[in-house]
Amino acid sequence: MFTYIVDTDIELRLLEIRNAQELYKLTDSNREYLREWLPWVDDSKSYEDTKIFIERTRKQYASNNGFQAGIWYKGEIAGVIGYHKINWFHKSTSIGYWLAEKYGGKGIMTKSCEALINYALVDLNLNRVEIR
Repeated sequence: MFTYIVDTDIELRLLEIRNAQELYKLTDSNREYLREWLPWVDDSKSYEDTKIFIERTRKQYASNNGFQAGIWYKGEIAGVIGYHKINWFHKSTSIGYWLAEKYGGKGIMTKSCEALINYALVDLNLNRVEIR
């Protein structure tokens, strides 16, 4: 299972079904804020939708084609970051992410992106990482 300690306050962890309610509440309470950048926000209407998302991301991880991790900041889920997919032939991937509004301006996403870039280049031995 993927876990990455970014620093004393930030941890990235593979999403689990038990996180669905908490993640849905975070998404729902930030719907207006996130809508500007994330068109899927309006399609995430329930706990059940979030659970389905987490199930898909776990299958993605199991098939070695990237993953989505929750971003925990001081023990609270603050957002999501992950690899959209991994192109093993071209040794490349892209990162997508979102962060709840109240967690902005703390360097959380900068550090989380840096961690996933480092993980991709060093641990996964990829050559290219894009942020999308």
